[in-house]
Amino acid sequence: MAMRWGRRGTLRRRLWRWRRSPLRRTSDLIEAWLLLVAWGAGVLGGATAGTVAAVAADQGFEEDRSSRRQVVAVLLERAGESAPTHADVTTNAGATVRWTTPDGRTRTGRAAVPAHTPVGTHVRLWTSSRGDLVSQPPGRSDAVLRSSLTGAGAVMAAGGAVWGSARAVRALLDRHRTRQWALEWERADTQRGGASA
Repeated sequence: MAMRWGRRGTLRRRLWRWRRSPLRRTSDLIEAWLLLVAWGAGVLGGATAGTVAAVAADQGFEEDRSSRRQVVAVLLERAGESAPTHADVTTNAGATVRWTTPDGRTRTGRAAVPAHTPVGTHVRLWTSSRGDLVSQPPGRSDAVLRSSLTGAGAVMAAGGAVWGSARAVRALLDRHRTRQWALEWERADTQRGGASA
């Protein structure tokens, strides 16, 4: 007759380290507590690390967005006549532009603008709070995606650290148990009349 463990039997087999038994060693109980603490620390620590990392990344993106300003610049040369400065060479090209900083100074520099834009055209660009040309800040959806990915990375890093620590402690426990078994086998062999080491 085949034995049926069912759900209750599987649970009982997994929780054997928690029950009193003459076969249970102290190291088995330590390992059970270790696994419980590792699971708790992994779940709670990972969730906390992920949340903190996502919030910090979101605040960083928000500060980055708020520190950039959109300005109107004037093209000083035809955009298609110079080497492109943007990765998307099919729609943008590099050109010299002039803009006014927040403190009223006029500056010139190179920026990526739509290709073949004629001289004198007004284009919108982004500057830092000091008036330097910068790239367009990420949109809200991009920032949310990046924050989520940062949080997910923190969850995986925290979980990996907890898992690695638990594996290291389990390896130490296994080494201790192996030495303990070797000593017990040696004692048993000696008691039965075998050669002592």
